[in-house]
Amino acid sequence: MSHSSDTNSDHSHAVPIRVALDLNGQWTELTESTPSSEMVRIRAEDLREAQNLRTRLRAEAVETGKDADDVAVFLDIEIHIADDARTARREFASLDAPVVPASIRYIGTPVGLAGLIADVKAADVADGVTLIAVGSQEANFGKVAYGVVPWLEDRGVAFSASKVAGATGVRPASRVLAS
Repeated sequence: MSHSSDTNSDHSHAVPIRVALDLNGQWTELTESTPSSEMVRIRAEDLREAQNLRTRLRAEAVETGKDADDVAVFLDIEIHIADDARTARREFASLDAPVVPASIRYIGTPVGLAGLIADVKAADVADGVTLIAVGSQEANFGKVAYGVVPWLEDRGVAFSASKVAGATGVRPASRVLAS
């Protein structure tokens, strides 16, 4: 059942994915986590490139005498989400968004985005993600609060209710563990 054979994977999977939002250039983490001594945001064309960047950044930390876990690597993901994928694609097509994304781009549903976020951690692609709305921040991040947060919480990710509410304008359901 286990898909990994390296010794690092058990340790890295023990820490849940971290989730942040980019609100007009201001970075806000939504998850409850132990602060890292260094946080690095990366952009990548695909998950493999992101994974390679994370591996390199962790190796550089070790070379300078730090623990690899002292560096938290956050992958930027441009998002446009709607209740169904067809609507998300239609809405996105009407936006004046760059054809070539600055980093990985996800267009689809909140549950699909939550699955991608979980996969980013499971495959050791990054320690966290920074979600960047393409289109309405209010609409996209509201759907993050209503759809992505509960899905990830069900899988062990602890969110701060006050941070989610402050960043999205949406007070999550009472199932949020930390405030």
